[in-house]
Amino acid sequence: MYSSRVKKWAALVIVAAGALLTWFSQRDAEQAPPNVVDHGALEVADKPARTAATFDFYLMALTVQSAFCADGNARRRQCRSGSNRPLVIHGLWPERMEPRTYPRDCPAPALELEPALALELAALMPGMADGLHQHEWRAHGGCSGLDDDEYYSRSLELARIVDSALGAELTTLAGRETTVAQLRGVADLYSPGLGRTLTFHCRTLRDAASRRPHLIEVRQCVDNDGPGGAPHTALACAKVKRRDQGCGASFLIAGNELR
Repeated sequence: MYSSRVKKWAALVIVAAGALLTWFSQRDAEQAPPNVVDHGALEVADKPARTAATFDFYLMALTVQSAFCADGNARRRQCRSGSNRPLVIHGLWPERMEPRTYPRDCPAPALELEPALALELAALMPGMADGLHQHEWRAHGGCSGLDDDEYYSRSLELARIVDSALGAELTTLAGRETTVAQLRGVADLYSPGLGRTLTFHCRTLRDAASRRPHLIEVRQCVDNDGPGGAPHTALACAKVKRRDQGCGASFLIAGNELR
């Protein structure tokens, strides 16, 4: 009889202990953080949404590479790289309607481009060899409200359009004279109306034999009407108070021999 009661009590204790262990396990599982990694959330944390400075549109600035190198920059690494591209990326600049009031040096995280994007960018922005991409991100990109990858992806898209429109003509004209009207006409042949979205900028070059003005930069006016304030619709530059500068009746296209 005694042995039978002991066995019954022992069985009850075992059942009760098992129930308690099950309850504690369930409670701990509910309170513990889930063992799940949300890669989307991590990506958002790595590339947080940015707050743009107040601005009205963008200027996509493209440098005439041969002119840049002939303007006292021949020893820079980008001019020793062997790149013969006629137009290269200077920067994508948030602008305000009133000239010289653009936002600058906005707080921004350190530049950290995706490797594949960095390779694409280097082909159209040889100034990366001298740190130009870092400077442009700090001075202008941080004010756009875009993260660094989108800022430079959009820069590439815009640059490729203008380069496709004018690059071959600038190569053909190297060392020769041309006019703003001629280059606008070439742009319009590529895409009707493109010419009015461009401005042309000229000045004399330090290391050129001729003291006549040379084309140094082509800029495109682009609205910030894309998602999150990204550049999207090309604008007639006259409507945003931007115009050609220093080119006069005609000007020269620097040849690669000046570099």
